Amino acid sequence: MIYVTDNFSLQMFQNQEYTINTKKIKKSKFIKNTKDAISSISSWKIAKLLHKPVKKEKIRLEKGDKIYIITSKFGRNKTDYKKENKYRYEEYTIL
Repeated sequence: MIYVTDNFSLQMFQNQEYTINTKKIKKSKFIKNTKDAISSISSWKIAKLLHKPVKKEKIRLEKGDKIYIITSKFGRNKTDYKKENKYRYEEYTIL
């Protein structure tokens, strides 16, 4: 399965051992690769940016899944507007 989210959590894994391949990707590749992904996005700003609905789906990752994660570079503490509107785009492959 392919997922897109703005909130990665270890609770997405079942009680097994996994290997995860992570890499940063460009915004254009992120949008292309998440076109048909299952969406679990809680931020309306990020949902609007990606043209995805705001909805929180429970994700259970298994071997072979890919999850695309978008996070704000400003973290949980607001700083200034310019930093707030910069994002990290990452691809995680579950091996």
